[in-house]
Amino acid sequence: MLRRVAIYARPDRREALELAREAYRRLREAGAEAFYDASIAGLVGGPSTDVRFDDVDGVVVIGGDGTLLRLLQLLGSKTPVLHLVRLGRKAFFFDEEPGEALDRIGDFVAGHFEVEQRVRLHVEVQGVPVYAFNEAAVLGSGSKILVVRVRAGDDTVYERLEGDGLIVATPMGSTAYSYSAGGPVLYLDLDAVVLTPVNPLDRRYGSVVVPGRPGVEVELIHATRPAKLIVDGVYEKLLSRGAVVRACLCGPPVRIARYRGVRRLRTPWS
Repeated sequence: MLRRVAIYARPDRREALELAREAYRRLREAGAEAFYDASIAGLVGGPSTDVRFDDVDGVVVIGGDGTLLRLLQLLGSKTPVLHLVRLGRKAFFFDEEPGEALDRIGDFVAGHFEVEQRVRLHVEVQGVPVYAFNEAAVLGSGSKILVVRVRAGDDTVYERLEGDGLIVATPMGSTAYSYSAGGPVLYLDLDAVVLTPVNPLDRRYGSVVVPGRPGVEVELIHATRPAKLIVDGVYEKLLSRGAVVRACLCGPPVRIARYRGVRRLRTPWS
């Protein structure tokens, strides 16, 4: 049984806040200790949990893919099980419509679900880790070209890749930004990442699938302006010439409650 459950929702949508109130009521009815995330507690009038989500067994997530990705950055290395309540059109990871998802809250608290577990990218720059569910992208600033060298283990994948940048995507993220940039869709259970150049000057440089471990090193060997590391479209860090970004498919997992079985393949067209 899940004893402590937080509620995380889009603060800018009235419907999301109404669903959050109803989720709170149903969690309490099911016997769980329920809390609102600090970002919405003042809007709905209820008890809040610390933004670090310490000692929380589960989180009810109300929104779409952007809401989920923002939550994952807040969670960091923590891995509570997530109950997803779909709101809006861009909800690739969300199976349940609002009414159906709310009706399943009793099952969620009781632990009557399967867990879909997906490993995140462990991304590190200068010893500071951050975690990516979809992808980590090294991109030039504005319209400026950058040059990177990319290694996977002992092998050099791109000796000198010139262009707008490079995407390192998980199997889950292979259906997102990487796919839009021309990369392939990976089977979800592969222990692999896909490297996808963004607008390379040399069109011979295409996407490459490499083992998820030991991972890859992306070295910024030239940039006229600081480049950016962007993780899941949420986290950003400036990179100077000589910076090395390391990424492996060895981060903490995302654990999602599923009630219809775990889906083994997701595609942009499914």
